[in-house]
Amino acid sequence: MIQKRLFVLITVLLLTISSVGVAGAESESSIGSDVIRYDGMVEILNGLEQQSDGKLEVFTLRDLGIEEGRSETGKDLYVAKIGNGDKKVWVQGRIHGNEPYGTNATLRLIENLIEEKDASYKEIMEELTMYFIPMYNVDGAERNQRGTILYDHETGEPKLDDGGRTTTVDLNRDWAEGGYAAIESVGYYKFWTQIKPDLMMDIHHQGNKMFYGTDIPVTLSLGISLAPGGPTIPNIKDGEYEDLTRQAMVTVYDAMKPYKEFTVDQYITGSRVIDIRGGVSSGMMLGINYEGLNPDGHSNPAVFLETSGQFLDEEREPLVQQNVIATHAFLSGLASGELYNADPQRWNEVPIRPIDGYNTDYAGIIPINPSLPETPPSVSASHIKALVERYEEIGKFANASAAKDLKVHATALSHYEATAQLDKVVKHLNSFKQLLDYQQSNNLITNGTHQMLKANTDYLTELLEQQLVVDKAS
Repeated sequence: MIQKRLFVLITVLLLTISSVGVAGAESESSIGSDVIRYDGMVEILNGLEQQSDGKLEVFTLRDLGIEEGRSETGKDLYVAKIGNGDKKVWVQGRIHGNEPYGTNATLRLIENLIEEKDASYKEIMEELTMYFIPMYNVDGAERNQRGTILYDHETGEPKLDDGGRTTTVDLNRDWAEGGYAAIESVGYYKFWTQIKPDLMMDIHHQGNKMFYGTDIPVTLSLGISLAPGGPTIPNIKDGEYEDLTRQAMVTVYDAMKPYKEFTVDQYITGSRVIDIRGGVSSGMMLGINYEGLNPDGHSNPAVFLETSGQFLDEEREPLVQQNVIATHAFLSGLASGELYNADPQRWNEVPIRPIDGYNTDYAGIIPINPSLPETPPSVSASHIKALVERYEEIGKFANASAAKDLKVHATALSHYEATAQLDKVVKHLNSFKQLLDYQQSNNLITNGTHQMLKANTDYLTELLEQQLVVDKAS
């Protein structure tokens, strides 16, 4: 029976082979970018375990004797354990059922670790023991629903509110005093108290997003659920977690820089940063002691990723890639120790829009007075030139001639910028935009590439025109 299941799995995987860019190397992966359902995840995990030659251990929480280790509808909750190091890391995806890429990314990372794709993966295996949860919210994933529906476990029927509607809970607001309404929240919490991880990463989605005051798309936001400098995290372990979480995110930020097609900022909701105490990552940092199960007050720093939009340049694949790159950087930084050498103050280099308060789940909105200014994205002629070169590298132009035409213009832009001839930069930026529009209308460039280059060009033009006005006035 196992052999038959593996044959079916391998056949499916071979039909969905895709490439994934990992920091430092390009690697082939058999885990595609299509949305993976619960049964597919189980099949893939079992297949990876069979292929791992003992490196990977796949189990359910009920295998460990955790009675609550199941979903509200009774599905098993799966964990994949890999690595031999002293430092323990919890990596989870899809706590929100309609945010699928965390599942793809965690499965790819497991595959890369099994195969020890490069020296960094070998080091990760030696230094870390990782507990991957590819699909935290298995019921929500089956329904493509953010939260999960609560059930009466005696009757097997959904619980209804006073209006006769099914009762749902956001599993990422359920690790809180008075929470643990969903049975899987209790199961995962008990598992956490058993293994006592040292760090945690959570992979999410968000809506379409632009850098503040621009049309430049953001593809990835870096998040810390208890805001640095905010009401909570500076008081945990004398600020130790405030530093460690920022060091983790600076490490990820630096690792993303070579991949110009990905754009990174800090996670924010509206004009407010979050200070959410009821999330899983927050509960871990706070060392929550539910029903006396964590009497020694174990806690650990935790961070999260937010992938923007449902597609990037009309593809799912790049969104999976960026999560693999970011999470690999986090794990590699921990394994090598480089993460601990990062300057936590550099978190302030990561772009963010102006903020006027904290969004909390315990005290509503806490205002910041005075509000904090934005950290804008860094855009220059040399950046646009590097962006064109990167898009040529990853095959976003119809032919070499189209890429060459843009590179010639971008090189001229860089020259005029380096020699402080701002008026000529502006003039050539306008010509550059005309060429971009021509290439898009003639299908010489992808829509996403056109959008990113055009938005960067518009923003730089605006900045330089403002500077020219200032220079003229002075």
